[in-house]
Amino acid sequence: MNRLELFKQIKEAIEKGRNFFVSGHQNCDGDSLGCTLAVSSLLKKLGKNVYAYSKDRPGEDLLFLPGLDTVHFGEMPENQNFDTMFLLECSDKKRGGDFEELFANAKQILNVDHHITGEEYGTVNYIEPKASSTAEIIVQLFEFLNINPGPKEATCLYTGLVTDTARFLHSNTTAESLRCSSYMLECGADITTINNVLYNTRSYKEIKLLGRALEKLVLHHDKKTAEITLKEEDFKDFKIDPRYTQGIVSRPVKIPSVEVSVLLREEPDRVAVNLRSKGKIDVSAIAYKFGGGGHARAAGFKLLGAKIETVKKDLLKEIKEAISKLK
Repeated sequence: MNRLELFKQIKEAIEKGRNFFVSGHQNCDGDSLGCTLAVSSLLKKLGKNVYAYSKDRPGEDLLFLPGLDTVHFGEMPENQNFDTMFLLECSDKKRGGDFEELFANAKQILNVDHHITGEEYGTVNYIEPKASSTAEIIVQLFEFLNINPGPKEATCLYTGLVTDTARFLHSNTTAESLRCSSYMLECGADITTINNVLYNTRSYKEIKLLGRALEKLVLHHDKKTAEITLKEEDFKDFKIDPRYTQGIVSRPVKIPSVEVSVLLREEPDRVAVNLRSKGKIDVSAIAYKFGGGGHARAAGFKLLGAKIETVKKDLLKEIKEAISKLK
């Protein structure tokens, strides 16, 4: 089904719906949370009742996003009889949280995502892996509905575009993603705040953690794989939450010989892994083998109750195999 037909279905679902539950994925990022805020605002403009939800609170770098006070962080509604669910960047039914009762009661489920591993669990499934971000799709939805985003919505959507393309450096940057970004600037996106907070501000603790991470950098497979392992004690040393590792995994990709960069984080109940590729290796395929997913050049996964050394050993084996297939 082509894009226009899918947008028509989404429009019809919005028109039919009255009470909406809107959510992005767990451990929200700029794209997921930005889209949640923009879509919630859009639906309210259209006269809908909206319950915006995020299982986890955002990091300090996203606290500038306008409208955060409208989102219920970790607070599920007492009455779960929503006629419509609008899920953003949730590649499977459990990606946003425990929504089993919501799924059972909803008459319409709008699933909008841009991951190649996205599952079609909705009554309407708009999954476009060629899109740079879910924000790009939502910008197009605004256009299809002939509604110009306001400055606050534009700021949220530009944040999604700029974070998922790594400031338009990743290969998922296209003419369309740049057009959508330009359009958001025309609509009043606060690019100064976005750039200052996301890219020119880091706490003392984060800078110290980056130093520790770079000290622990190890090269494998004829210097084609870069690996950084951060353990619980590393985070305790600097009294910092493990999620404040944004950008660390991308640093080693700058080394000329490196094709894949890996960051392993040891957390109290799980091991979290981020993967980056220079382009020759599809890291989403590697992440998928461990129950994760993502994009060809940026992916990840989390394993509950796993031992970090075991995960590292198994992961490096998979990466070595992928490297061996390079021509």
